[in-house]
Amino acid sequence: MSNTPSGAGRGHKVIVILLLLVILLLAAISCGLALRLYRRSDPVVVGNWRMQADFTDLARERANAWLREARLGEQTDTGAYLKPVKLPVELHLREDGTWSRSFDPDKLADTEKAAREALETALTELVRLRIRDAGRPELTEQEAEARIAEAIGMSAGDYLERYGPALLPTVEELEAVYTGSGVYQIEGPYLHLEGHASARYLADEVLLVLESEEGTEVYTRVR
Repeated sequence: MSNTPSGAGRGHKVIVILLLLVILLLAAISCGLALRLYRRSDPVVVGNWRMQADFTDLARERANAWLREARLGEQTDTGAYLKPVKLPVELHLREDGTWSRSFDPDKLADTEKAAREALETALTELVRLRIRDAGRPELTEQEAEARIAEAIGMSAGDYLERYGPALLPTVEELEAVYTGSGVYQIEGPYLHLEGHASARYLADEVLLVLESEEGTEVYTRVR
């Protein structure tokens, strides 16, 4: 009879120890998973992504502002001749938790050239309208281009390339926004890119959407 309480006590101690071990094990597993989720990415975001940074509105605004400042009139909107002005931006989110983002400066040059050609067309059209409004015979586009070249000593395209407005941000300005590398982390619904503001993210097999104070960026997965 005297051994019963002692045996029961030892049994309770064993049970308590086992429970503590189980609790500690679960806590360790939980901490490990939490740490892994924080340090490593959601598997869905891992991959190569491409965004088309859209500068169409900016190019239109800058072109029209230049035409107004040159006192050439407001009868023509450069946007009527402007195709979408977009710059591909590549974002790489790797499985090891590192990221990099970049763009091709040569693509920027091609994009600005397209925007400048739209401004050239708008400028030529304004000259045609000014001549028509002055009561003179209406010129063809080629005739207007010849008048412009005669007046400024070079073609409108050459003039705009040398002295025209900057229709897009500079390479340095774009690099500050769209280039970089470092470590990224996932914390709940937020994606943290080292050196950049955190963004709320949505991702699936096709799209990655980043929403931050700077705006919304929509990336498409590159296979």
